[in-house]
Amino acid sequence: MARETGVVTQIKGANALVKTQRAAACDGCSEKSTCHSFGGSREMEIEALNPVKASLGDTVTIEFGTGGMLKLSLLLYIFPIAALLAGAIIGNQAASTFGVDASIFSAIVGFTALFASLAVLLKLEKKARRSDRYKPSIIAVKRKAEQQAAAKCEHCT
Repeated sequence: MARETGVVTQIKGANALVKTQRAAACDGCSEKSTCHSFGGSREMEIEALNPVKASLGDTVTIEFGTGGMLKLSLLLYIFPIAALLAGAIIGNQAASTFGVDASIFSAIVGFTALFASLAVLLKLEKKARRSDRYKPSIIAVKRKAEQQAAAKCEHCT
């Protein structure tokens, strides 16, 4: 499980938007542009489940389930390649049945399988977005907003 610390910037029903610093591990991620980043800075905003009822301005710890993300990554990268290869092999074998050029039929069936797999992935992606299964979750409130305000006032005098 990966954990990050951030500040709650907005409450959205049972979820909260948390502003956090982009981790160094994010720099190599191909999906880093989808993380609502602010003008390319290291800050980003993440929508997370809020079972601990954190309030606006609270400093919180959020946790990302890495097991589910690993499964999704494997599905995203391996499934289309496997579909392309399986389609190409099936197309190559079936070409003689239809009396067509094996290379062309193999490419057609392979790319058809690839595009079909991408359509399946898009459908699964929409389902995953509606599910809370892959969302990060706020697991602890480190510092309440009232304590932060009091600490700032102590430094003002």
